[in-house]
Amino acid sequence: MSLARRDEMSPMKRVLCIVFVVAVATTATLGQESSGSTQARGMINTYCAGCHSTAVHAGGVALDSLSLDAIQDRADVWEATVRKLRGRLMPPPGSRQPDQREIDSFVAWMEAKLDSPAGGRVAGPVAGHVPMQRMTRTEYGTAVNDLLGIELDAKQLLPAEIEVNGFENIATALSVSPSFLDQYVAAARLAARIAVGESVPKLASAHYAKTKGDDQAVHIDGLPLGTRGGMKFRHTFPADGEYRFTIPDLGVDLYTRVVETKHTLVILVDGREVFRESLGGQEDMRTVDRGGAPGRAKVMERFANIPVQVKAGTYDVAVTFIERARIESDEFVGFLPGDEFSRGDRMPRLVDGVQVVGPFNSPGVSETGSRRRIFICRPSKPSEELPCARRISENLARRAFRRPVTAEELDSLMPYFESGRKSARLAPPKPSGESGFDSGIEQVIAAVLVSPEFLYRGIQAPTASAKATASLAEAERRRKNAAQRDQFALSDLELASRLSFFLWSQGPDEELLKIAAASRLHDPVVLRTQALRMLNDPRASSLVRNFAIKWLDLDKLGEVQPDPNLFPTFNEQLRRDMAVELESFVASVLLEDRNVGDLLTADHTFLNERLARHYGITSVLGPQFRRVTLDDPRRRGLLGKGAMLLRTSYGNRTSPVLHGAWVMGKLMGTPPTPPPPDVDTDLSQPKGQAPKTLRARLESHRTKPGCRQCHGVIDPIGLALENFDAIGRWQNIDLEANAPIDASTVLPNGRAVDGPAQLREALFEGRDLFVRTLTEKLMMYGLGRELRYYDMPQVRAVVRRAGDQNYRLSAIVSGIVSSDAFRMQAATSAEATVPKAISAETTVPKATSAEAPAAKKD
Repeated sequence: MSLARRDEMSPMKRVLCIVFVVAVATTATLGQESSGSTQARGMINTYCAGCHSTAVHAGGVALDSLSLDAIQDRADVWEATVRKLRGRLMPPPGSRQPDQREIDSFVAWMEAKLDSPAGGRVAGPVAGHVPMQRMTRTEYGTAVNDLLGIELDAKQLLPAEIEVNGFENIATALSVSPSFLDQYVAAARLAARIAVGESVPKLASAHYAKTKGDDQAVHIDGLPLGTRGGMKFRHTFPADGEYRFTIPDLGVDLYTRVVETKHTLVILVDGREVFRESLGGQEDMRTVDRGGAPGRAKVMERFANIPVQVKAGTYDVAVTFIERARIESDEFVGFLPGDEFSRGDRMPRLVDGVQVVGPFNSPGVSETGSRRRIFICRPSKPSEELPCARRISENLARRAFRRPVTAEELDSLMPYFESGRKSARLAPPKPSGESGFDSGIEQVIAAVLVSPEFLYRGIQAPTASAKATASLAEAERRRKNAAQRDQFALSDLELASRLSFFLWSQGPDEELLKIAAASRLHDPVVLRTQALRMLNDPRASSLVRNFAIKWLDLDKLGEVQPDPNLFPTFNEQLRRDMAVELESFVASVLLEDRNVGDLLTADHTFLNERLARHYGITSVLGPQFRRVTLDDPRRRGLLGKGAMLLRTSYGNRTSPVLHGAWVMGKLMGTPPTPPPPDVDTDLSQPKGQAPKTLRARLESHRTKPGCRQCHGVIDPIGLALENFDAIGRWQNIDLEANAPIDASTVLPNGRAVDGPAQLREALFEGRDLFVRTLTEKLMMYGLGRELRYYDMPQVRAVVRRAGDQNYRLSAIVSGIVSSDAFRMQAATSAEATVPKAISAETTVPKATSAEAPAAKKD
């Protein structure tokens, strides 16, 4: 019936038409659901039930006994099933395989059912439980430095954390021992002393070793242009005064070649030149040549106990040589950087680093940035000291505890102030005539930094008294959330801490703290606005170092030591260059808010001349890193980065198994099962036979019983990267076998690929697989806990919404902070009944993690 005649219909006819339309639509929907369920059951019976049946019960799973009409009853099993299928881990190689369309159809149908709130759903949690969470040493250092305005290197003071899937901030792994607490107390005292300073500081000595592998014959990145060699370090000068620099060894030895020509050494503090002295030339050569060891010592006296006046603070110190034209030398001129015959050993160079001693003749402490941040008031007479101390203590404690402080908490800090002030007054009089006020504040700072309110982040369930005193809006919000049993919303202040540690690895800033204290942060619009503001702040760079690099397991490149006999061109400088390239590249994608998929496909990177030559690129000159467009698609994205290729290799060869396991675990989110402990993993060349290619040896290994099930999935992915050697260079010949490298392979989905570019396209093009993996890991990092099966619908929802905004990091972060998993907390009792985490990755230190590729053998 046309719309034009709708008004002529009787009310009864209208009702009948509406009922008819609804009935047809409902029948069609039920028919589609029934069809989807039938197809899913057919696939399970065809490909899965042979092993995962009630009779066989392989892996403790019987899929034939699970109803497809009540998916939510065993959502944990179906989530694990979906993950295995997406990674083509099941059915195992050698078994009958469904084609990719069948898998995609089943996964899409199953995920739609898992994400749907209807259809026989068993009421389950939407948020997990995060126990009391201690600051990691990274968070501690960042928070202390932000609070006090100092530069404390927490990695030198505190022990390393137990890592879970690469992350340090997982609450269940952040245990504490008595010795651990002693280290935190020592770090707090040191931080307080540095921040307040000492009017009569103790004489201290520090030695800074030259970075291993630095080429002293060329310019070093980070030092002033027009210089060569040397080193750069940061030093904390605790008070104003004279500091004495000593350079113990400049390469002046038994032979006179180092002093044959004149060179100039300079020292710069905070960019200001404070010392300049020449070394070499006819006079020095005569002294060394005729005087022997005493003559050499006499020449080096000019570079010992160099007095420099410095104001208190932490500054960059550079010790380097003025570059000079090669034409001034009568030596042979080398054409390659680092040619040691013509340059490296025929000129002065830093051998044993630099020593700094001081301060001498200190007049006291000047107004450093840290003192200005701490001393927000100054008592002019004794009666003003206690009120001023309370003001300072309240300001420090509020920022350190990440919330307003009570009068009782302030009262508990005052005994520390009194104790410090009293001890200072009982000590011998100081030349500056200073009272014990500063000493009292120093003790307060130390007490704040070891307080559980600072060291821990806890989430408290709302009590009856808290509900009674909460604002009406807050009470209503918590009442609505109580509909989910044993779950509750985080308070605004708890939400502020979770957000700031997520994006900045430190506590909230003043703006976020004020919004939270005003009970406005629970508003989803306000929460997203603050998250986007914080992403645009330079402090969001912590996401690159503390999230991305650790998620990718590329933060410990030093664990792989290439054999110098096989790879003589590799050195520590090249290793550092790879790390700089990786961090700069990841930052360019995440912090510039690009599509996160560009981590796999971007046609740019960051290179200096040394790394560019290593990659076979000749158009980059100079030691400075700069953005470079990559014409070779094989080098694009993470798969072409030297850092990844080095980290997933052995010291003497590349490893298709480690490459493949890394791609599956880190990029696809489907880590393979670790090998049994008794499996033979030796891939060395067979004795008495002609050398074989690594591919041939691996194929022979894969024929052994029990190996094909995993290697049939891992190896094809890794073999596509076999043209990269163990240090990331492109190679066409297997040097051991003297045979061409064959990087062609067939993936488990049946698609043939040849090389990294085709591999990237086959695995990720047209799919949100990588974006989903990144989102899952980012949510885990933001929550500080491993994800469970009930988190996955929220992960998929975040990815779907982010797709409308080109999968930008800001869209993913907005979705995460808006999710129930982020804004809510489950009670401990609810968590105790939850099945195990959905991933194959386990909560163990990284060195023994089932997913850590560098810990496994082929």
